[in-house]
Amino acid sequence: MTKKILVVEDDENLVNLLRIYLVKDGYEVHCVKNGKNIMQVIKAFEPDAILLDWMLPDIEGIELCRQIRFEHDFPIIMISARTDELDIVLALEIGATEYIRKPFGFREMLTRLRIHLKRHEKEIRQQERISELLIGPFRVDLVTFKVFKDEVEIPLTKREFKLLLHLLEQPGNIKSREEIIDILDFTKGDRRTVDVHIRRLREKIEEQPSSPKWIKTKSGIGYYFNSPTKEVSYN
Repeated sequence: MTKKILVVEDDENLVNLLRIYLVKDGYEVHCVKNGKNIMQVIKAFEPDAILLDWMLPDIEGIELCRQIRFEHDFPIIMISARTDELDIVLALEIGATEYIRKPFGFREMLTRLRIHLKRHEKEIRQQERISELLIGPFRVDLVTFKVFKDEVEIPLTKREFKLLLHLLEQPGNIKSREEIIDILDFTKGDRRTVDVHIRRLREKIEEQPSSPKWIKTKSGIGYYFNSPTKEVSYN
């Protein structure tokens, strides 16, 4: 089935080039020049991924990214001339899957897009085979991407969900910061962002975040999920 790519970019020359390269690579492409009614556009087009410019005439792409990520988990590739590290970190924390600086090579862009589409497709196939994970008081619905503790839903961002799931799947196994960076598609070497996500996750699942019961730290190495039982059940 042909993959659909939504391009949100106001530079007409770049839009035309993106359309040419994407169509040539076998994608169905729809382009818009602003963020107006973006959720309706997504509902109508049903894209498999989005190429999203940061600087748009009516709204910043970073805000669009936040809105889209709240409802959808497909790859969002931010493209921007902004090169400040804090901007890149912000985009990734908000929910961008990838950040590509302008000007960029189209072959590189296509390669990155293919990688993220394949990864997302693999995640979907895995979720279709297994619908639920159970360990201790935690229940993870792998279809709706929701986490429950004692049957009370815990509101998580996409990356918080992925991080908790990664820890839950192998209780007791220490996950290094480098491994978590790779799993969550953070910028390589961004250890600080890992610590921030762990802290936020603890604030949501722990009764006493400053003295965590579930997510433990192995000093100098990383983090692990602490459980009396190492048995994980799948339904």
